[in-house]
Amino acid sequence: MSKKKIKKKIHYGNNTNYNEEVKKLLIIIGAIIIIFLVIYLIIGIFVTKEIKFGGNDNNNTEQTVIQYSKILAGETFNQKETEYYVIFAEQESVNYSTYQLLSNNNSDKHIYIVDMDNPLNEKYKSDKSNSSANKVSELKINGDTMIKINNKQNVLYVEGVTQILNNFK
Repeated sequence: MSKKKIKKKIHYGNNTNYNEEVKKLLIIIGAIIIIFLVIYLIIGIFVTKEIKFGGNDNNNTEQTVIQYSKILAGETFNQKETEYYVIFAEQESVNYSTYQLLSNNNSDKHIYIVDMDNPLNEKYKSDKSNSSANKVSELKINGDTMIKINNKQNVLYVEGVTQILNNFK
């Protein structure tokens, strides 16, 4: 055989190995992509439940409601209305739902509720109340309390469930 034929055979032989290696590489890349897609689908369907098959299932959608009557104690003197009421109560107390109804049914009186069980309001709890508080730093709340605010000033301070409810009759 001549040198030209040998070079051609060697050249064609290397080209075949190259094609086989490219084919193997493409198969490996394809397998990796398929594995990632399967993992994505499993997580999307079973874990996060973001992927749903079938029709539009909008029966379980919840309407977002913005809560305006519940505030933090630190916002007691910073509301936009000129005159409003702030009721301080623990959410776990029996009367909390009564205060919420009071707030919802008297929208003209602008009643805000402070949940004293909220950790951000804990620093305002005290054994002794301060009925003349006109700044947030002076607030000391002992039990169910209502403060009537007029022009960012404390004009009425009431303690006890009965006294609070009597102010709205």
